[in-house]
Amino acid sequence: MLMEKITYDEMRNFIIENELTDSVAITLHPDTFDELVMDYLDINGNQIERPFEILGIEILQDSTGNVIKNQVNLLDTVE
Repeated sequence: MLMEKITYDEMRNFIIENELTDSVAITLHPDTFDELVMDYLDINGNQIERPFEILGIEILQDSTGNVIKNQVNLLDTVE
């Protein structure tokens, strides 16, 4: 799914609206991932958990080069 801009609030809404569970992870373009992390740090007082999660869904930086900027890519974590 392509979004205009991915913010912490937009990502929370996306997770809730799509009823995502911990059977998936979200991968983001490196630039989009960095922007989301910066927004998260602003909201949470410069504290971030490892792994990086929003509402229990792990958010990962794409390393394949297949995810375009501002695209939300779902990755199945159950094998």
